[in-house]
Amino acid sequence: MMQGFYWDCPENWYAGHMQPKAAELRNMAGGFGITRMWFPPPSKGGSGGYSMGYDPTDYYDLGTYNQYGRVATRFGTQAQLKACLTAYRNQGIACMADVVLNHRTGGASEWNPNTGSNTWTNFNGVLSGKCKWHYNQFHPSTFEAADPGAFGGYPDACHATGNAVGQPYKDLVDWANWMKSNSNAGFNGGWRYDYVKGVNNWYVRDHRNSTGGSFCVGEYWDANTATLDWWANDTGCSAFDFASYYTLRDICNNGGGGGHLPNLVDPNKSYAKKNAFRAVTFCGNHDTDEITQDKMIGYAYILTYQGYPCIWWKDYYNYGLATLGGQWGNGIKQLVWCREKLAGGGPNVRNLKTDDGDLLMYEDQDGNASSPGYVVALNDSASAWRGSWVNVVNPNLKNKTLKCYAWYSPVSGQNYQPANEVCDANGWAELWAPPRGYAVYAPTGY
Repeated sequence: MMQGFYWDCPENWYAGHMQPKAAELRNMAGGFGITRMWFPPPSKGGSGGYSMGYDPTDYYDLGTYNQYGRVATRFGTQAQLKACLTAYRNQGIACMADVVLNHRTGGASEWNPNTGSNTWTNFNGVLSGKCKWHYNQFHPSTFEAADPGAFGGYPDACHATGNAVGQPYKDLVDWANWMKSNSNAGFNGGWRYDYVKGVNNWYVRDHRNSTGGSFCVGEYWDANTATLDWWANDTGCSAFDFASYYTLRDICNNGGGGGHLPNLVDPNKSYAKKNAFRAVTFCGNHDTDEITQDKMIGYAYILTYQGYPCIWWKDYYNYGLATLGGQWGNGIKQLVWCREKLAGGGPNVRNLKTDDGDLLMYEDQDGNASSPGYVVALNDSASAWRGSWVNVVNPNLKNKTLKCYAWYSPVSGQNYQPANEVCDANGWAELWAPPRGYAVYAPTGY
């Protein structure tokens, strides 16, 4: 999937940037491409045109009402959102909304007997006329004193208010279901739940189940893979793999080769290794643009390893990682082709070489005639090519000449296609990767 925005992206985002790219992104690499687009939070925020949507005020204002300084959200009008969603759905791309359940902003001041002070919790004035909450719909409430966490000093929504109209529990479910209608928006690809550390697990689970039980992923910002697994299994959602992200950050940003690649296949340092079914891997997002060197090592990993990879718009377009200057074999596009064509979209990984801190090798151990699988080599060495003899179990790779279909090195003079190598009938092959780079091998003929 792709995150289709970044912090402080240009205004008129839906019509001027996202919508024109729908067909291109679905067919980015030889007919293969993304199948889910993550849209920004669609509701009008308290900071109007400056809002990135994470300060929701009027949930039902998707760019319709003239309030908080303008009609459109930062990203566009409701009509432009609907047109953009239609363009992606017409390409067969599921459209996922970013939803903020934890907090709300932009209310008027009112006396709050629960705190003995005035709080900004009067939402009677929202122009949609929906979700007119007051102080008792926020913590501390007579329903619940607190939940797992508040954010930024914003009024913290109380979901323990009961399943009635006018209460956050039901209102946020009804709003999400309203956004699924093509007449209102047309989201059909589930939800990205913001700041789920601040929301009770039971409410995330109930919200997901009450809005169709479709694919959902939570921003549980934690690098402990056991914690991520607990949250994902308890809610029924997937979880962003912050463990792998921080492991990749330490590897990619250490240009001297001081990273430790085997950490990427350690279930304590990679949620994708621990639970591939629940892990959504990524190399950057609107909050975490921290990998500033050799990010293609990271993309080679998330796009060839198990888990559900998320490409970031800013990496693909703004940072030029789609093709890295247009050379065949380099960049995100070619790695997407490898995953989809060679591994059938879902690699089942077996580790091959994990005893060298600068060299990691693994294979997609399944395959068939149309998607044979591959062997991946990642090289953390600052200046030297690294290789090793490995013994594969995938029968589609045995007794074949293996070609390198994707590769890259940022080291001057080293970014060239590795030579073909022979994998013998017993599965033995000697394969190489360039410095601070990667190589993806599969049988010739694809």
